[in-house]
Amino acid sequence: GVVLRRAPDSIASLLPGREAPLAQTIAGLLESSDPTERLCALNAWANISRHPAGLAFFLQWEGRLQTILGHTASTNNEVCKGAMACWAALLEDRPPSTSRAAPAPGMAQAPELELWSVAERRLVPVVIKNLKTKPFPDVRFHVWNLLAILTQSRPAAHAIVPSAEVRDLLLDFESEQDSQARIAKHAFVLALEQQSDWLTSYMDEDTVRLLMEYAKQGPHWVPRSASALVGDQSGG
Repeated sequence: GVVLRRAPDSIASLLPGREAPLAQTIAGLLESSDPTERLCALNAWANISRHPAGLAFFLQWEGRLQTILGHTASTNNEVCKGAMACWAALLEDRPPSTSRAAPAPGMAQAPELELWSVAERRLVPVVIKNLKTKPFPDVRFHVWNLLAILTQSRPAAHAIVPSAEVRDLLLDFESEQDSQARIAKHAFVLALEQQSDWLTSYMDEDTVRLLMEYAKQGPHWVPRSASALVGDQSGG
């Protein structure tokens, strides 16, 4: 993976198809029972996917893409964290496009657009669920960090903000005791601040004001009354 990232012109020769030795090695490691081997495969996937041709190769390989998405919810926390870190790196490198025009007839969608489409439709629900099922400080850092990156996309943000998992924790100022997790959660709040024009669709005005103050004050801020919770979609 690192070799291909440094020499992207070699992708065509090393990954001419799914039956190529490198492709089959990565596929086998992704299915391994050894967490270390799965992590190696995830890193190889992320490194190769830094190049548009490598990204397109794996996006079109549905069986492997499904496995990679599944590792984001792995019962092994190291694999789970590794998968989320890889997705975060890929998405952070490619901010979502503001133009979502359909490709011309007979033309494939650009891999960067397809990456965000997969993230919005298939990755977001898994990451949201991790907030509830994996309340471990080291995992929470990766969850909040990835949510902050995903929130750059308005369709993703509209799925994330009203979710019960996020609403239960967003203004719970005691939800994260680990400093890095608190910083990542605050990064998510800062990302929401950039979407503040529509937040009142899901929160009442008092909640939005508290959220904006949280963004301003920093990750370790606790208001005098820390019992506020995000309101429901009707603003109640």
